[in-house]
Amino acid sequence: MNLLSFAHDLDLDRPIMLLAMSGWVDAASVGTDAIEIIAEDGDVVAAFEPDELFDYRSSRPILNFSSGELTEISWPRLEIVHRTIDGVDLLIATGNEPDFRWQQLTREFVELADRYDVSRFVTLGAVPAPVPHTRPVRVVCTTSDPGMLREGDEVLPNDLVVPGAAVSVLRQAIADAGVPAIGYWVQTPHYLQSPFHPGVLRLMERVGAQIGVEFPIADLAEKAAAQLEEIDRDLEERADAKEYVERLEQMQDRQDEQDEPTPVFSFDDIPSPDEIGAEVEKFLRSADEE
Repeated sequence: MNLLSFAHDLDLDRPIMLLAMSGWVDAASVGTDAIEIIAEDGDVVAAFEPDELFDYRSSRPILNFSSGELTEISWPRLEIVHRTIDGVDLLIATGNEPDFRWQQLTREFVELADRYDVSRFVTLGAVPAPVPHTRPVRVVCTTSDPGMLREGDEVLPNDLVVPGAAVSVLRQAIADAGVPAIGYWVQTPHYLQSPFHPGVLRLMERVGAQIGVEFPIADLAEKAAAQLEEIDRDLEERADAKEYVERLEQMQDRQDEQDEPTPVFSFDDIPSPDEIGAEVEKFLRSADEE
């Protein structure tokens, strides 16, 4: 069975395809928040059949109620949106990470890339890391094509063995088919949850530099600055939380001084949030959600 539920024929000029998925490697929803901003007001030009891709017990639909009445059901989805920004045609793939049929999905993505004559493939994501919110947001990238690297791009320095993510599997399949491909990964403070505006801002800056587009991010920059100020104000009232962040700052500064890479996934040799209690974790989550 073909996984595509529909795909329109388009006359595009060597479009660039962007991809982000919720779930694994979307810490604090940074990748999907960024790509939803990029896709805003675009036209859905292709979509995949959700019944073939999702286990609704693990990727449950969202129910919206109003005055006791069910008003809307939002099903897991995977779709492609077309938008032109600064004269650049973008095909923006966004949605939930599928539960099933990854290998078939990669084949159909490759066929779509060929169908639309995609010139470049860029994935967006984020991973939790032992980094403080008080330091500049770090973005690392992965690519098998050094020619795609732009000024300021930082290649992932570590040798890693990690659980697979659909975005990485799809990117590799596209690259194997001959389309230049690169992935950008924001390191988010592992004690914060969605949203994390500074991470979204930094990711959009790196992706914009890669594809030659200046995204309108002034409002996002204001949100990011306001969020950091809010967290800092709340930290002043929480001695344990402030101490924990200061310990992360010291580790980060020491690594920077010694030119050591920050671990991307490993939390070895750092204090666990459990060490400073459930109250601190509750604060850090609630402060970011306000």
